[in-house]
Amino acid sequence: FVTPGVIVDGELVTTSLVDINLGIRILLGSSYYEDWENERTFVDRDPLGNPVDKRHPWNQTTIPKPQKRDFNDKYSWTMSPRWYDKRTGKYLALDTGGGPIARLWATALAGLVNLGGLVESTGHSVKIRLPKSATKPAVEFEWKIPQWSNAIERNRARTYFQAYSAAVALHCIDKALSELHAGHTQTWSDFTVPNDAIGCGFHEAVRGVLSHHMVIEGGKIANYHPYPPTPWNGSVRDIYGTPGPYEDAVQNTPIFEDNGPDTFKGIDIMRAVRSFDPCLPCGVHMYLGEGKELQKVLSPTFGLNS
Repeated sequence: FVTPGVIVDGELVTTSLVDINLGIRILLGSSYYEDWENERTFVDRDPLGNPVDKRHPWNQTTIPKPQKRDFNDKYSWTMSPRWYDKRTGKYLALDTGGGPIARLWATALAGLVNLGGLVESTGHSVKIRLPKSATKPAVEFEWKIPQWSNAIERNRARTYFQAYSAAVALHCIDKALSELHAGHTQTWSDFTVPNDAIGCGFHEAVRGVLSHHMVIEGGKIANYHPYPPTPWNGSVRDIYGTPGPYEDAVQNTPIFEDNGPDTFKGIDIMRAVRSFDPCLPCGVHMYLGEGKELQKVLSPTFGLNS
């Protein structure tokens, strides 16, 4: 009920899941891993005959190399997922913006979604219409493509997507009831695991795209790598020096704070990072320089530490 897509500089480059999948590259550079260039290549072509790159998740081999953190070299266990733009030959550090802004943006530009008037993509916006309820009148919202992607717009899109989700839920309930009334009550189908196969599945998690990449040999998993949203958003500098979305978002951020190093909170930076809705918001680590590290653990529920 949302349109997949890659958007570069405001342009919708593709909505093809085949192209999106084949363009994925897992780069290193600042990560605590050895390269797998000399390891086994599991897949050289997909079932459609398209060539598959050595740095695609189907061919990834994870080789950890623990070492001391060095911000001028290796400093993270996060790899650097990138999307190869074959038009320009560049490896792009794409982000999901925490989910809603990317979903709305791609859906708006593609102009393919129309759920019986409940949700309508127009090519430049997404219209959301909720019918009258027992306590509320009918209402219509329109999310328009913003000029920028920033913390405010990421959070604003999240609010609009609550209405979007409600409209889709209503659509799904109507469809489910129609199936039920027609006597179509089967909810699953028999499935046999193939002896040899490759597979890829894309899903929209809360924070954005979640893809699964699997190689099956002899009826068993030979290689498997999932890529949820945070490895994209929280990726680190790659071999070309390109920062990931978190780093890019906070670079050159003005610090509107009068506190010195001993009481520094970094709320401006935290607002930017948290607008991506990280999967790791409970523990925040901040490097203050001069060998001092501030660690603050925040409890997400009922004030209890976990």
